[in-house]
Amino acid sequence: MGPYVLLTAIILSALVSVIVWIDYFRRIDVFEPERIIHLVIALLIGCGTPYLSILMYEFHDTIAFALNGKPLNDLIYSILGIGLTEELSKVVGVIIVFQLLKKQVNESVDYLIYAGMVALGFALVENTMYIGRYGIDIITDRSFYSVLEHIINTSIIAYGYYRFKIFNRGNHLTNTLLGFLTAISSHGLFDYFIMNPNFHYVAPVLVILVYLIGINFWITMLNNAINFSSYFNYSKIHYSGNIFYRLMLWYFFTMLIGIFYKTYTKGFIFALSDSFTAIFSNGFLFVLVILRVSRFKIYKNFYQLITVKLPFFITKNNDEDFSFFNVLAIKIRGENSHEYFLTAKLGQMIDISPINPKKSFLEKTITVKVSDKLFFDGDTTVYLIEFTDDRMNNRFYLKPKTRGKTKIEDAYPINELLQDETPDTFPASISELKFLEWVYVKLDNEIALVNY
Repeated sequence: MGPYVLLTAIILSALVSVIVWIDYFRRIDVFEPERIIHLVIALLIGCGTPYLSILMYEFHDTIAFALNGKPLNDLIYSILGIGLTEELSKVVGVIIVFQLLKKQVNESVDYLIYAGMVALGFALVENTMYIGRYGIDIITDRSFYSVLEHIINTSIIAYGYYRFKIFNRGNHLTNTLLGFLTAISSHGLFDYFIMNPNFHYVAPVLVILVYLIGINFWITMLNNAINFSSYFNYSKIHYSGNIFYRLMLWYFFTMLIGIFYKTYTKGFIFALSDSFTAIFSNGFLFVLVILRVSRFKIYKNFYQLITVKLPFFITKNNDEDFSFFNVLAIKIRGENSHEYFLTAKLGQMIDISPINPKKSFLEKTITVKVSDKLFFDGDTTVYLIEFTDDRMNNRFYLKPKTRGKTKIEDAYPINELLQDETPDTFPASISELKFLEWVYVKLDNEIALVNY
């Protein structure tokens, strides 16, 4: 009975680790979604790529190219032996997919989605081997660490190769080489810090740094590709907190599979205790990562440079996600559902109403035009609005409220109404804007509930 339980757990784990990312790709691909059958084809082709790696690893053995415990040798092997080998294998799969599904790869984000599906196929086979060897205990870490690491690195290569074609930036050869070198280095360093005993005490920190920087790379690349989609349409945007909650639900499923298996093999108390330990040690990191991969800056043809950044930063603009002792305010990069809500209203007229009409600059409900979207201080979203009366002499902005009570009657989003009193110069920072009052955006109640 035991082997069948393990086999069942492995199959369920494999299915969850695949479904979670297929679901994710389809939910971010809002303008021209890919059919599941085409994603599955890319996945299956990716499943064959690990066997190319096995052949290359056998060649390494014939030339005595291997880990030997010496730091420099192991670093070189991690990058050129592991990173280069596995990324080359996945690239072969990507090339096959792009040729086989050339009619389906017709949108900028498709290059990253299909490359990600090939990487997912590679990771699926690799994870099945690891779970069979080391047990079901590693399922959650493998599903959210190694799977995503494979997707990130293969996406970097695809992004580098197509960067000039999509964004007309850089040089095609330079972009390709830089993307490939970045991917194999990231892959190699990730494995090197895990395997090298010299990093025993600091290895977790170094691995997490590589992982988090890679996450930010990946989401920024996806974000750019989405913003430059040939099918871009503000009315189709429906990103919301649902992506975050769905990813959390999949994370819960992976833990549940582990709990069931551990309960069968070691008892319920051990399974529960072990799961709580895992949540305590990795839970915050998973939440941070899931928050980052669910957030984008959606704005047509808005391009973000791919730079070495963590997926979070210290903010002073009252838009934090976490606050430690009311001193350290941390915000996850990208926009949450409150911040991007008005994006679908760009170029349209909306009604804004004062929360306190008795002490109000507006005094009553006013119709304004949402004319532009800006990112002050790099990551703070504001919307430029235009009044239809003599207040046009100054620039006015709406800054979405992101903490505390964010809606009126659970439907109408609250915003800060800000004023720029220096029309001759454009503000460089949100600190240069004057707060006027709190307002809320009046929408038809049904529309508000559907889109928020």
